[in-house]
Amino acid sequence: METALFFIMAAVAIAAGGMVILNRNPVKSAFSLIVVMLALAILYMQLSATFLAIIQIMVYAGAVMVLFLFVLFILNVGVEGAFSPRIFRRVIAGLTGAIMGITLIAAIIFRGSRLQQVSGGEIPADFGHVETVGELLFTKYLLPFELLSVLLLVAIIGAILATRPKWPMLKLPPELWPGKAEDTVQELGEEN
Repeated sequence: METALFFIMAAVAIAAGGMVILNRNPVKSAFSLIVVMLALAILYMQLSATFLAIIQIMVYAGAVMVLFLFVLFILNVGVEGAFSPRIFRRVIAGLTGAIMGITLIAAIIFRGSRLQQVSGGEIPADFGHVETVGELLFTKYLLPFELLSVLLLVAIIGAILATRPKWPMLKLPPELWPGKAEDTVQELGEEN
């Protein structure tokens, strides 16, 4: 049953991933990406990684995709016409993707037969559970976690500063600029 569920979810993820790339409508592509995220969450649940599955649904399928859709609706991105000037780029991208896919399949076929089953240690029963991850995150890995939050805060501030509109300079008469008033008064006195 687990193997059948794995293959079904893998097929759903691959098909939805293909729809993300092949769909002309960006909103439909975003919804297909949500399906990919949900299929990956189910695959994480099969691996007993409940924390990753929950984060996959809450953060990626929830928050990030809502943000994508929000940006798509704000930008009012439309559907491209059939005769897009970017057809050459699409052909090149398709050929590049096909070459990479063929290379990956060839590597799996030729090297996969030489790989041996590596037996690791026993997996703990609480592996990947929220309680275990939370305990490690807030005890052993507290400093890297906090440094990551500071890094993300700096990145957000940098993104805001990089994308803010250029404020128009206030055009004041020269006599109102600081330090210029005395010069202007002296120039006016010399002219009279």
